[in-house]
Amino acid sequence: MNLKDMVDAGMAPQPGGVLLGNVAYIPPGLEGMFKEPFSYNIIFNAIAAGAVATGTANIQNSSFFVCTEQTVDIWDSATGNTTNTQPNVAPMLVRVTDSSSGNYAMDQPTPIGNYFGTVLQPKVWLYRAKLWMPGGQIQLELTNGMAGSQRVRFTFTGFKVFKMPDELVDM
Repeated sequence: MNLKDMVDAGMAPQPGGVLLGNVAYIPPGLEGMFKEPFSYNIIFNAIAAGAVATGTANIQNSSFFVCTEQTVDIWDSATGNTTNTQPNVAPMLVRVTDSSSGNYAMDQPTPIGNYFGTVLQPKVWLYRAKLWMPGGQIQLELTNGMAGSQRVRFTFTGFKVFKMPDELVDM
């Protein structure tokens, strides 16, 4: 089966190498739009033990953002970035908000390992990717339950979707 047949059958390759049906995976109405790989990051340079901090990433006005996977890197501030803590064992809580809709992604702060993975094992949106509207914000509240100050980088990976169609037939 060639790529055209796969696209016609709704089975084109997806970001991250996951092969899923386009109709179910890409939010409705965006199937025929131009897509470009992109990542948004929210960085906490030093969040003290027991502290609660908020951070944002501004979604560019030029495009929708479709998030396909989420990762987090956690580094001890005191050791000069030599020790990485995996999210599945980090006693941290996170709460994500979509400013364009005003909706939380969860009903209360959630253990970080339940919502974010590592670069080697990212949290992948398997059924339908998360859609962020142009001009909105990814807002994140982080609670550090670890014994010391941490540097934390959240990465939302996916693709920007522009209003230009994938196939320009009238050239």
